[in-house]
Amino acid sequence: MNSRPGKILSINIGQEVGSKKQPVDRCRMVANFGIADDAHAGSDIRQVSLLAEESIETIRYKGLSVMFGDFAENLTTEGIDLLSLPIGTKLRIGCPP
Repeated sequence: MNSRPGKILSINIGQEVGSKKQPVDRCRMVANFGIADDAHAGSDIRQVSLLAEESIETIRYKGLSVMFGDFAENLTTEGIDLLSLPIGTKLRIGCPP
């Protein structure tokens, strides 16, 4: 398994699909379900969404004031090239084993 450097800057949870998510200090990840108490959790194809902080910075550079969770992402990342990850990639979140 390849190890890619990066970190989670924000964990965001929302109560309604399609709405902005609110940053939280912690969450409970549930296997084959997603993030407990998040509207996207369940058996759907996308259970947890990730967005790179670098993408948010691009929007900020264009003059928009946006915060973590404004794009309904669950995890805001830094230092991970999300667009280059192949389908099925597994990411380890948290401390190394």
